[in-house]
Amino acid sequence: MPLRTAYALIIISGMLVVGVSACGSTVSGRAERVQPDPATLDVGNYQTKPREIGNAKNEKQARARESQRLADFVALPFEADPSYVEDAWALRPHIVYNQKSLGKLVVNDTFDEVAKDLVAGWVNAWSTGGPREAARRTLSLAVMMFPDTKTAMTVGPTLEHDDFTYNRDNQPVAITKHPQTTAHWRPDVSSLGSWTVHDRYVVYVKVEDDTSAPDLPALTAQVEKMLDVQIPLLDTFRPTPSDELPRIPLDPGGLLSRTLPSNPESPIRADPDGVYAGRGVMSLLDGTQNSLVTLEKSGVDLVSFGDAVVFRSKTRQGADDLWAAWQPSKQLKSDQKLVGTPAGLGDHVECYAEIVANSQALGMNLCVFQVDRYTVQAFGKQLQDLHQKVSAQYALLTSK
Repeated sequence: MPLRTAYALIIISGMLVVGVSACGSTVSGRAERVQPDPATLDVGNYQTKPREIGNAKNEKQARARESQRLADFVALPFEADPSYVEDAWALRPHIVYNQKSLGKLVVNDTFDEVAKDLVAGWVNAWSTGGPREAARRTLSLAVMMFPDTKTAMTVGPTLEHDDFTYNRDNQPVAITKHPQTTAHWRPDVSSLGSWTVHDRYVVYVKVEDDTSAPDLPALTAQVEKMLDVQIPLLDTFRPTPSDELPRIPLDPGGLLSRTLPSNPESPIRADPDGVYAGRGVMSLLDGTQNSLVTLEKSGVDLVSFGDAVVFRSKTRQGADDLWAAWQPSKQLKSDQKLVGTPAGLGDHVECYAEIVANSQALGMNLCVFQVDRYTVQAFGKQLQDLHQKVSAQYALLTSK
């Protein structure tokens, strides 16, 4: 499951390897890693020492970090319905700062005025997948957090009213299972939009179904199932106190300081660098529901996104298992080819390249390596540059 890029990297799929046995005698304990001499690694101009991240420097950084925290508690559509198998939000930013962040998902033109007190927000959207030209069903979910319940109770109904009146053909829809929900649809369009207020949160759910004729009970059921999953998650989230938010720590756990930062001139994602400890990971990776299961089985408790993606497992064994699940040579596809690896990083490192369609030329390169409790993915167009990047990331993780 590689990081998501504009080059649509192929998903690394494979069974999680556990309890592998070997013939012959065994020796108890674990071999100590031999620390490579940083002077022997070709790191190019990449940094090799952890940097100080500190706290938020401005309001946008604070809101972004709180949104990343919230992301771990924003449901993924496949948790409500496993038929949603493909991320439909793709390369767009998931953090919700304003209406622009929501793109065409919310069409009314009053959002920024009505939601001016928005603190944090996150959006997910998944579809039923299939060929691009095939009909599909898509469920989009945006969770927005406000300073208090009173504000949310005003914002939610107002946004629904403005969304409802945007088109004169809209009709109200009752979502009786969740009484704090207001919704609408057009009888000749197989789509339903809804706004739900829960505590300080406003939850927007939209279902678009191109696979069948407009069916209000079916659309309503999809909204209800999504809310059944989402609402309890919000009850477990602990927002940062308002007086602490302006100086919120950007690197809890210290993993981001040991992750190569994205190049500000050519970032590989629309969202800023950051760390996640739950569902937020899936929004920034090219993966599936099975990928999330693999992360859970491997005991991954923190993931850092920068110019590489670093997965930290609770134990060394968990990281070993994740390496076994993602080792490229064990599931190489017909349009992939193993390429050289950077020297001096041990035997848990492999790189492969994509073969350009209808050609023997090689395209994007991706490397996977594991050291101690960390499993890392990084990609690059130029193999030498990627090797330097990977070597520098290795040095960052093993630096004292």
